[in-house]
Amino acid sequence: MGVDVNTSKLNRSLSVTTVDPYFTEDGISRVYDAYYRTTTPSNATEGDYQVITSGLGVKFGVPISPVDTIYVGGGAEQNKIVAGNNLPAAYLDYANQFGYKSFALPLTLGWSRDDRDSALTPNSGKLQRLSAEWSPTGDVNYIKATAQYQQYIPLNKQFTLAFNGELNWGKGLQGKPFPVFKNSYSGGLGSVRGFESSSLGPIDEVTKTALGGAKKITLNAEFITPFPGAGNDKSLRLFAFLDAGNVYGASDPFVLSELRASTGVGISWISPVGPLRLAYAKPLKSFTGDKIQKVQFQIGTAF
Repeated sequence: MGVDVNTSKLNRSLSVTTVDPYFTEDGISRVYDAYYRTTTPSNATEGDYQVITSGLGVKFGVPISPVDTIYVGGGAEQNKIVAGNNLPAAYLDYANQFGYKSFALPLTLGWSRDDRDSALTPNSGKLQRLSAEWSPTGDVNYIKATAQYQQYIPLNKQFTLAFNGELNWGKGLQGKPFPVFKNSYSGGLGSVRGFESSSLGPIDEVTKTALGGAKKITLNAEFITPFPGAGNDKSLRLFAFLDAGNVYGASDPFVLSELRASTGVGISWISPVGPLRLAYAKPLKSFTGDKIQKVQFQIGTAF
């Protein structure tokens, strides 16, 4: 069983997940997931509206080889736009057209291939993922797809090169737009370090709030080495990185010249409470209006 709690000022969430890795004797896994999330503007001074998401889901993992797994699942989800000060026009237009509350029954399908030598401190191997979420019925109709590729290349017993690439794409169906509350976000640890969390991409012209987008591209490269004095202990490591990425609206093309980029150094530690990462980043390519945040901290896995 896993419990995920986020009590930050802007984004709060509570999710409970239970996993039965041997739901059947031949290794089919079953995952139950329940979650509740509230999201507020990227800058609290911009408004006090919220997007509240709650849902339940079940997913089955079917192993087809020692490193390949196919995932199928479904769930029920409710999204609610709570109007407040400075509600962005994109949210207001969507709510006026389709309502402030919506219900969906999304279906999921995915595949992963993971031959890394470790899930927490990988030193060699690859991780490949493809997933799709489809909502054919309910108040919202859309499809959202994600592709991810990671590779770890050991240079010797101490040094490792790591690469990560992720591409998200979404589209509204049945003549409806892609739901604004399903947008992807970029910026911060886990995407493009050196920029404020979830601050990149389309911006509301009036409130200057980051809206996210239906499309996202993220590229990361890291050079990883043990912490000085730690020997070959992989639980405490230093890394230098180069990031690039951005978010685009549903009707916008992927424009590589609009990618933001940054470089920096950081430290990762597999602590008793989970993986911790602290990074200092300097933007290499930014645009007027971008929100810079050089020091960032995260509890989570690599990239």
